[in-house]
Amino acid sequence: MSLILGHRGAKAYYAENTLNSFEKAIAMGADGVELDIHFSKDGEIMVFHDFTLERMCGVKGAISDMTKDALKKMTVTFKGQRETIPTLDETLDLIKALQHKYSRKLWVNIELKAGSALYPNIEQAALSTAFKYLLPDQLIFSSFDHFAIKTIKALNPDAQTGVLTASAMVDPWEYTQKLLADFYHPAHETLNPATLDMFDKNQLKINTYTVNNTKIARWLLENGVHAIISDKPDVMVKIRDSLNV
Repeated sequence: MSLILGHRGAKAYYAENTLNSFEKAIAMGADGVELDIHFSKDGEIMVFHDFTLERMCGVKGAISDMTKDALKKMTVTFKGQRETIPTLDETLDLIKALQHKYSRKLWVNIELKAGSALYPNIEQAALSTAFKYLLPDQLIFSSFDHFAIKTIKALNPDAQTGVLTASAMVDPWEYTQKLLADFYHPAHETLNPATLDMFDKNQLKINTYTVNNTKIARWLLENGVHAIISDKPDVMVKIRDSLNV
């Protein structure tokens, strides 16, 4: 059965990358969540998408220029909601608790917004933190920084990795294999029947983002993608369950 992962939680309805958003996505029936990480100034792994605070918190400044304590005082606002920026520890502790609450396996896709070139040793820090809470087969480490993907795999061959891409690739299967990655994470707009068939024949799995259109979701699910990453996990779960795929 294809997985439904909530993009930054349930981004269409709740403040993205917050504990409330993650909890609501799981309550909607999502099989897990996708989230983004950065280092704070003092080396804490913070869950936040942007490199700067302005869009979500209304203040200027970079995540990497502020300490964990300073970031915890920031307010994430969305549709009248007021939330705080979580650490990766807090987030994974919540997911572990929700797994027990709902008695089902949950997945977490951790996207590194940058690798060691910007955040020295973030790959090792992400691995060490994640494996305190969840098993390797519940975790996927992805990034647009493909050096970070290589580093993750070199540090721990059991870690599952995903190659994030925003544009169509000439030979995505060969490239994914070259990076020793377990998954290919393309923008759904770049997929076509030939790409899906190539990955299916070679038994490599596709996790595609950000799928909110119901017609596109049905096509992807009917063609056997491993996972759909969506801002609307409730809608995607209903479609998936109706198709029984």
